[in-house]
Amino acid sequence: RDHPPRPSKRPRQQMSLAGKTALIVGGVGPIGRALARGMLQAGADVIVNSRSEQKLANLHKDLGRPGRLHCVQGTMMPSGVDRTVEKVLDIAMPQHVVAHSGVAWWGEMGSEDETNILNLPKAGQSILDMERKVFSDNTGLLVEMHFSVAQLLIPKLRQIPGSSYTFVTGTSAMMQRHLSALTRINTHHVSGLASALRAENKVKADLFMSELRVGNLPMRDLPSVAKDPNQLPLSAELGLICGGLAQAAERWEGPQAGGDLYIVDDFDALKAMRTRFPCAELPGTPIPALWYWEGASAHAAKPTMPTDQD
Repeated sequence: RDHPPRPSKRPRQQMSLAGKTALIVGGVGPIGRALARGMLQAGADVIVNSRSEQKLANLHKDLGRPGRLHCVQGTMMPSGVDRTVEKVLDIAMPQHVVAHSGVAWWGEMGSEDETNILNLPKAGQSILDMERKVFSDNTGLLVEMHFSVAQLLIPKLRQIPGSSYTFVTGTSAMMQRHLSALTRINTHHVSGLASALRAENKVKADLFMSELRVGNLPMRDLPSVAKDPNQLPLSAELGLICGGLAQAAERWEGPQAGGDLYIVDDFDALKAMRTRFPCAELPGTPIPALWYWEGASAHAAKPTMPTDQD
């Protein structure tokens, strides 16, 4: 199903992303924070956006106020995506984009970054109780956002050798947590968009395009585990995998398409991805890797679910 990148004529050692820019799309909650952290650890300058100045300030604080983190206030929703992308490009043209949607194996309904706008139907109501217009207005909301960003940036990325576009999606059908009905529908739509773009890219073969599909990972990130300084939150490991994928793109040379669908639904798959796409991290003091209940951006000081997942 998935195939390793074509061997390059360049040396096989891991290359950091120093001097490159990465854009994180999809929100600055626990997953967005971890993806930003992973790309920073990989050496890239990182651009993030949010409609909330407070969320951006919290993210900057959570990550130790790194100088390579650039915060843009604005939405990637269709109503504001053109202006927000203009702000991004005023900072730098990203060589790597990581777009995430519906990744949340730990949280309560509405805790999944951008998907927290999709808390419909209300608790105790059936999806069949929704008005048809409300349903039609919201079932494609997030895929429209991700389509808009992809439409604006992928043509530009195709002109940059070694660039990449990575979707990080949640396999909501497998998740046993309390995801809203609209979150589940939107997540499948975004994964469908990623699949369509990857299929098209196999013909063009001029961009390293991947989808990292995250399943309902079993319990591991308990507060007792977090006391071990050698342990990373699962979200931080996903961030480093994305850093490794971007570094693989830097080494990739066609003619066949780079990237593929990679499914992470258990710890063996997670370990295999860390091995297959190792991330060369910058030396020095690492950027803080916070568990989901930590940091200024957390909704609560302690875990809100008995599973205590990151």
